[in-house]
Amino acid sequence: MLRLPKGTPLFENLDAAELQLDAIITKLAHGCFTGYASLSFPAAVGILVFESGKLVSIIFENNQGVRLNGFEGMTALAEQMLESNSSRLNVYRLSDDLTMCIHALLQGEARYRAQELALIDIKVLLERVKNEQMNCCLRIYTQDRSAMIFYKEGNPLGFFHDGSHEIEASPGDSQQLAQDPAAKIDLYTTVSANELMGHDLLEMINVANVWKTAVSRHQSKTGGA
Repeated sequence: MLRLPKGTPLFENLDAAELQLDAIITKLAHGCFTGYASLSFPAAVGILVFESGKLVSIIFENNQGVRLNGFEGMTALAEQMLESNSSRLNVYRLSDDLTMCIHALLQGEARYRAQELALIDIKVLLERVKNEQMNCCLRIYTQDRSAMIFYKEGNPLGFFHDGSHEIEASPGDSQQLAQDPAAKIDLYTTVSANELMGHDLLEMINVANVWKTAVSRHQSKTGGA
């Protein structure tokens, strides 16, 4: 799973064994939270992205590369919370713009995916990002390293590299990676932060029912009360 910039921590490395998914989501929604929450398990991770209390994205991914979103992702995450003996919750506040970029990275439209950088004129690509005023995330990576550049309306917001915890102002490793003949790129675009606020998965998914159903299934499997 991709490493994401941490932003301002609200909770870090919190034991989630006794927590309920619906309670976590309700608290963040009612608090008009902007940023993301991650639930980490030994063999999977769930990411919940919020914009002003609206749930705009949910991703569940396991170590086999299976990725689910929407209702399926919510259901899988609820079941994983109940089945796992080890889970950790991290919640990081981000700006509206960076939240939009995280959404692009996780669920945006793929303009390029695993494209060999040697086959692309990177200057032309960056000019296109600027001219089309893209809201996007550009990921440059090799087998061992990766860097991400976030853009709002074609202008760079900042850079995120392996080993860093926050968005940085300088390109750093991204320039070196761009010169690596083995490097590849992904480019994911999304709508503006204002448009993103119009989406709310909580209007389509009854999280309380999802959790209740997952609990019932888990009790049936384990013979619990």
